[in-house]
Amino acid sequence: MKKIISSLFLTLACTSANAGIIFSDNFDSEIPDNLVHSGSDTNYNSFTNWTVSNGSVDLVANGDWNLSCAGGSGKCVDLDGSTGNAGKFTSSLLNLAAGSYVLTFDISGNQRNRPADSMSLTLGGYINDTISLSASAPWQTVNYSFDVTTASNNSISFNHNGGDNIGIMLDNVSLASVSVNEPATIALLGLGLLGLGAARRKQK
Repeated sequence: MKKIISSLFLTLACTSANAGIIFSDNFDSEIPDNLVHSGSDTNYNSFTNWTVSNGSVDLVANGDWNLSCAGGSGKCVDLDGSTGNAGKFTSSLLNLAAGSYVLTFDISGNQRNRPADSMSLTLGGYINDTISLSASAPWQTVNYSFDVTTASNNSISFNHNGGDNIGIMLDNVSLASVSVNEPATIALLGLGLLGLGAARRKQK
């Protein structure tokens, strides 16, 4: 009987929750328009999955300007570019079906012993937050969970404040869906309970 119970809950755990990556970008595949240092570009605006408006951002290769990207490799983005006007960094349009989602990204302070920075983060009407980091804040992973009740099209947007050409660093942006298949879960639970009843009658 214990084996039946264990098997039931294992099956429910494996089949009821389904996660899928909706969007993912670590910026490593970006090719600078005008090569600076080993692979960086100031005021870069040729991103595959993003647009830059109302200012600029910089594409940074790990190690250039003594800056590090998350994990000490690849590329990342300085959200306050080199025009004296921080840009609004917006993802391509995302098709969100009804369900539960998790937005994840890595950020660090500006790494240059300057004043603290802040930026606003939005995703449709589901996420609206302000993030502030000191210059020395290390790389950290941030997660936001939210639910979509009606299918919609939205974008992720990072809008940096200030314009001193030194800003919060961004890397590894990912959006994943986590949906629960309720009809399948209920059906499996019903079959499991029937199995438990049959096992008990057999034991008697």
